[in-house]
Amino acid sequence: MKRPAIGSIRIPPKLRQWLTLNPGWDQETKQDKLDRFIFRCFPAFVVTFAVIAIVLFILDWGEHSTPLAHLLYSLCVSYTAGFVILGLPVVVLSEHTVFKRRYVIPILFGLATLLGLVLWFVFGDNLGGPNKFISGFIWFIHESGLDITMYTVILGLYVLLTCCLLASYGVIAVVVAYFRKNYHRVLLSLEKNDDSKLCRKARGFFMIPSVIDVTEVTIEPELDDTVLQKAVFLRLFGYEMVIGLVIASYLFLNPVFLGTIPYAEMMVIIMLLSLFVSVMVIPVSIVRSLGAKAHSAGNRPITLWENARDKLFHPSFYIALFLTLLWISLYTNMDGLRILTHYTGYIVFMACLSALVSFTYINTFYVPFKNGIVRNFYLRKKQK
Repeated sequence: MKRPAIGSIRIPPKLRQWLTLNPGWDQETKQDKLDRFIFRCFPAFVVTFAVIAIVLFILDWGEHSTPLAHLLYSLCVSYTAGFVILGLPVVVLSEHTVFKRRYVIPILFGLATLLGLVLWFVFGDNLGGPNKFISGFIWFIHESGLDITMYTVILGLYVLLTCCLLASYGVIAVVVAYFRKNYHRVLLSLEKNDDSKLCRKARGFFMIPSVIDVTEVTIEPELDDTVLQKAVFLRLFGYEMVIGLVIASYLFLNPVFLGTIPYAEMMVIIMLLSLFVSVMVIPVSIVRSLGAKAHSAGNRPITLWENARDKLFHPSFYIALFLTLLWISLYTNMDGLRILTHYTGYIVFMACLSALVSFTYINTFYVPFKNGIVRNFYLRKKQK
């Protein structure tokens, strides 16, 4: 690929210096090869595991309480297993790591061992505690029929950690591949100010009124690629916790689900759904890292990530949803202790999962994701 001259493009001074010091900024990377692998296999992946979900739904019909719960369970199990499988080649093909995996993986399993010991000494072999549920992961997300011991708890956590880690790699790799290829088109479509579908969708996503004509979109990305981005980690962690709690509220405070879905089955569904929360939060988080702004005739540019964040995390919507579901649950005399137990267990799990996904993202995917969008953005700018 012929390198375009960057002198004629409007680039922030710090980024211009970074491009000068990194002459290979526009060259193919290992992440590009991983992206091509995702593009080749993902369409067949979606179809294959949809068929598997249908087969599970038919074969396991009599084992679940309601058709809706059974459908959710079948879809979650099928696609989670699929992303676990997809995560294996992604781990091999992924490019960037701040901390090497040979150091990270032993630490993760050491923490899982410590958590297992804490759970064992707190709850023991109590059939009403979480250890029975966790031990069931030895048999891949099924309630355990074995005796509960310290070893089954620790091994169950090992299986759960492995599944969550590999599924996180698979999910994030798909999000990064498709947004890395197309996000620059979304940003630059704002400059067209026309009635094209992409421009209308982009304006809607970034909440830009139709009366504002965008003259130019600029980016000023964060440039420190050699250290772990703590701010990005905390931002992604917070976003995932908020979205996860919204999903949990819809299930745990919904009297229909509370009255018909057993606790273990509900926890499996919500845990598996939580693995896909990153699909919603990573595209919003990366806009802030890019420093994307839309300029118009006004004195101040529009900071795109703030608009995208406000659209996804509008507080009035979440407060209204929570209060409405809580009122319905109380009105229908649902078990408050059961609701509190569900929430407590899920918050602990979601905190651990959010930390795992956020760390995986910033340690492996964040830098090539951001730099890939920057590269495509300025290559397209040069072509215009």
